[in-house]
Amino acid sequence: PAPSDPNIVYSDSQNGNINRLDKKTHLSHNVRPYLSGVSEMSPSELKYRFNWTSPIAVSSKNADEVYLGGNVVFKSADGGRHWTVISPDLTRNDKSKQVVSGGPIHYDLSGAETYGTLLSLQIAPADGNVIWAGSDDGQVSVTRDGGKNWANVTKKIPGMPEWGRIYQIGVSASDPGTAYVVSDRHMLDDRHPYAWRTSNYGDTWTSIAKGLPDDATCYVVRENPNKKGFLVAGTGTGLFFSQDNGATWKPLKANFPSTPVWDLKFHASSHDLVVATHGRGLFILDNITPIEEWADSIEGKEFHLFPSPPAAMLQQWNRGGFNTGGYWAPNPPNGVVIDYWVKTEIKQTDEQKRMRRDAVKIVITDEKGNPVATQYAPAKEGINRHVWNARYEGPKRVTTAREAPPNEFFEPNRGPDVVPGTYKVAVTVKGDTQTQTVTVLPDPRMPHDMEAFRAQTRAGLDVRNGVSALNEMINRIDSLQSQITALERNLRGGAEEGDAAGRGSGKYATVLKASKDLNKKLKDLRDKVYNADQQRDVGQDSIHYHTDFQGNYQRLAQALSGYSQPPGDLFKEQMEERRKTLDGYLAQYNEIAKTDVPAFNKTAAEQGAPTLYAGDPIQVQAAGI
Repeated sequence: PAPSDPNIVYSDSQNGNINRLDKKTHLSHNVRPYLSGVSEMSPSELKYRFNWTSPIAVSSKNADEVYLGGNVVFKSADGGRHWTVISPDLTRNDKSKQVVSGGPIHYDLSGAETYGTLLSLQIAPADGNVIWAGSDDGQVSVTRDGGKNWANVTKKIPGMPEWGRIYQIGVSASDPGTAYVVSDRHMLDDRHPYAWRTSNYGDTWTSIAKGLPDDATCYVVRENPNKKGFLVAGTGTGLFFSQDNGATWKPLKANFPSTPVWDLKFHASSHDLVVATHGRGLFILDNITPIEEWADSIEGKEFHLFPSPPAAMLQQWNRGGFNTGGYWAPNPPNGVVIDYWVKTEIKQTDEQKRMRRDAVKIVITDEKGNPVATQYAPAKEGINRHVWNARYEGPKRVTTAREAPPNEFFEPNRGPDVVPGTYKVAVTVKGDTQTQTVTVLPDPRMPHDMEAFRAQTRAGLDVRNGVSALNEMINRIDSLQSQITALERNLRGGAEEGDAAGRGSGKYATVLKASKDLNKKLKDLRDKVYNADQQRDVGQDSIHYHTDFQGNYQRLAQALSGYSQPPGDLFKEQMEERRKTLDGYLAQYNEIAKTDVPAFNKTAAEQGAPTLYAGDPIQVQAAGI
């Protein structure tokens, strides 16, 4: 379960030196419950002993209710100011092994070798009165009444070897009596995996080590809170998972390195798996839903679409203040994760290559069935992952312009953010379409106003549709000019010799004169809205020119890229002004397409010359939200 107050952090170093940090005030206090240590006397003489890494457990309902493991369990109800011992000694308390470490020249009084201590302390998520404890000398204990009574269940575990370290105890999220215990004996030159499961508070146990590698110590087994019986084990060589409560195991690779895994934590809401290794740092496996949902029947299918967990519209910042990725490690996918299985790789067709489209088509629609985005993704053998960024489709592009490089300040071709809500994802592979419903959530760290979201998205779609209409006009003009250039090239042979412009009494002189006039009219209109001299694929070439109308219109979207930020009065005024100007330009083009192009085509047809195609009138589409 989530902590009751994530601003309160407990940590410790050797000898039970536990500290409490308040992230709001930035104050840290040492709240160690026992002041004596191995630097003063032999461990056998100490009343309380602590491991190099003393286990800490915090109540999910009260951040001030904290437990610390020594050789006994300490409890504090006030954040460590006062402590109470709530257990007997839960270790073997073998005095022969509680000696001063080091020698014969120098002692090692760091506390690294203190023995007969607790290593694992786990509060059952489903019942705060149930606490499991494991020691470094092989003892497993459980209380069901908050520490009033403890049961040592070690002797009930079949095949439990002596002196193994009970490094971690995993407790089911839904059943406080179900626990998973491991024994680590690699320091005794025994790398055999030892792991057991109980479902009745330790009265009976079942070994679940079969199927794990025989030469890799098992350090931890934990159950997935999203799926009962789905286990992940951390071993000396990496990760393994079980879908049948430990009866069988499969390796979990996903490019994960061969490294000892000492602890695991599931993040239930996002279906993430956090992995703590020894020597390779922390890893996060983002969204393990495909592994959770995996079944042998899926492997026999040609295509299978997995469900997508809810996705929050997380706002990310780096040190420069821009909404980009992190410096030290890649951030998780920011958007809706779409995972699908493809049995055999499907390669692009020639048509798909020409259209720059991958083999898988993904269509996102809103609750009313309105189109949101159409995207394409690869179809590699196995599980594929595609991330929809929770944005609408971007505007239609100018086809003759080379694409600009990525720009952290402003991406002119991105669409507006969607409104948080429910969306439908349809994935098509070789004609087979499967659908899933996904939920887009606002950033949970920030306040939000749904009306503000809707106003922002509506304005963003209005701007996007205006840019699309403008770019379509530019593309139509380019198409007509290309048609005219080809026509003139083909007809100049019929003009009067030496008159390349088409003047004179040549057969097609009239047509060429009309094409020249029409081409000038098209160019004049194009030059009013679009600067063809600017190299948009060259970094910062825009600083050499005043921004043209098309660039200014695209930049309206930049002011709508904030989080839940509807347009203000000045922005609305500018939107209206530019929309009015755009409507004027579109009217000019539509008049050319309606009057001038047909007039030219009439002249050309009378002379037996090719005609031009202008298309239907261009209009700005309604926002559709």
